[in-house]
Amino acid sequence: MAVRKSIVGIMAAATIALAAPQLSARSETGSAPAEVSEVAAAALERDNIAGIGMARIEDGAVVWTGYWGEQSPGVPVTAETAFNTASVAKTIIAETVLRLSDQGRMSLDDPIAEHYMHPDLGEDPHYAALTPRILLSHQAALKNWPHNYDDERMAFTGEPGTGQLSYSGEGIEIVMNYLEARFGKPYPELAEEVVFEPLGVDGIAVGREEWLEGRVGEPRGGDGTVYPPFTSSGSGRVMQVGRYTAADNLYATVPGYAQLLIKLIEGDGLSEEMQAERAAQLSSSPSEMGYFCITEAEDCPDPIGFGVGWGLFGEPDRTVLNHGGNDFAEHAQVYFIPETREGLVLFVNGGNAFPTGIELILAVDPDLRMAKHFDALIKRMREAEGG
Repeated sequence: MAVRKSIVGIMAAATIALAAPQLSARSETGSAPAEVSEVAAAALERDNIAGIGMARIEDGAVVWTGYWGEQSPGVPVTAETAFNTASVAKTIIAETVLRLSDQGRMSLDDPIAEHYMHPDLGEDPHYAALTPRILLSHQAALKNWPHNYDDERMAFTGEPGTGQLSYSGEGIEIVMNYLEARFGKPYPELAEEVVFEPLGVDGIAVGREEWLEGRVGEPRGGDGTVYPPFTSSGSGRVMQVGRYTAADNLYATVPGYAQLLIKLIEGDGLSEEMQAERAAQLSSSPSEMGYFCITEAEDCPDPIGFGVGWGLFGEPDRTVLNHGGNDFAEHAQVYFIPETREGLVLFVNGGNAFPTGIELILAVDPDLRMAKHFDALIKRMREAEGG
C-alpha cells in the first residue's frame, strides 16, 4: 500500500517525501447495468449535475463500477476522481471511535467533559451527560450548527440521551475535539492510525490533502453555477490545504470508499460485539423529517434511526447501515448490509442532487426499503414546496 500524505505531515512541514495514495490492485469489475446508466445519463442532461461515480458490492466484492460526466471541462470522471462526499465524513469518525473503544483505549460511554469543554455548552449542566455514544447517535438534543440558532450559539433543546434523534454536525465536531484532547493527536492522524492504515484503505481524506490536487472536480451548484475545486460552501469559501473537519467535506474516490465498505462487511479489525454496538438502534424521531416512515406500510423500514454513527434502515431479512451527504454542490450515499454482504457507493458532483441519488439507488435495488422511504420523502418535500 502506498503511504498517504496526511494533513498532519503537511502542517508540520515534514521532510519525508510521502507518495500519494494509489488505488489498490483489484480484479476486473463489470460495467454498470443499463438501467443505472440510463438514469445517470439523464441526470447529466440537467444543469445541476456534473459527474457521478458508483460502485456496487455483492458478496463482499465490487461487481461493477460506473463513471459518468466530467471532473472538469474535457476531463472525464474516472476511478481516480476524488469527490467531496459531505456528511459521509461522519462515518470515518464513527469507525475511529468504534475501534478505539474496541481496543480498550476509551469507551463509548466516557464523559466528553473529562477532556473537552465546548465554549457554548460547557457551563450547561446537560453537558456532563454527553458521551461519544450519545453524540454519534445524534441524541444530544443539539441543532445541526450554530447558525441554526438565533444568536448563533449552540444550546441544548432538551435532555441528552433520551433516544430522541436531533441530527447535529456540531455534535460530531465535539467528538473530534474530544479525541484530539484525549489522545494528543490531530484527528487526521488518529483516523490514519486507527482506520485507514490497519484496514489498508487508500483514496480517502478527511480534509484537503496535497494528493487531491488535480483529482477533485469543480463543484456544480444546484443552480448550475460552477465553482473552483475545494469550494466548500455556496458563499465561495475554499478549503485550504491542511484544513479538516469530522462532520463534513470528506474527499474520497469511489474505489477507495468501496475498499472501506468491504472491510466493514468483512468485520476487519472490529470485534463482533462492537459490530453489534454499531448496528443497534439508539435514536429515532416521530418528527425529525427523514426518520419516520411516510411511505406505504409494507415498504416502511423498521427500525429507522441511528446507531453509533450510521443510519439504520431495517427490513425483515436485512438491516441497511447507511450514511448520506448532501450539500450545496454535492450528494453522496453509502451503505452496507452485513447479512447479505451487499453495499453501494454513490457520489454525485452536483447540488440539489438528492432525488438523482435515490433514482440511482432504486435502479440498483428497486426493493430496497430505505430507497423507497427516501423517494416518498422527496415527493412529500416537493408537495410541501408546491412543486
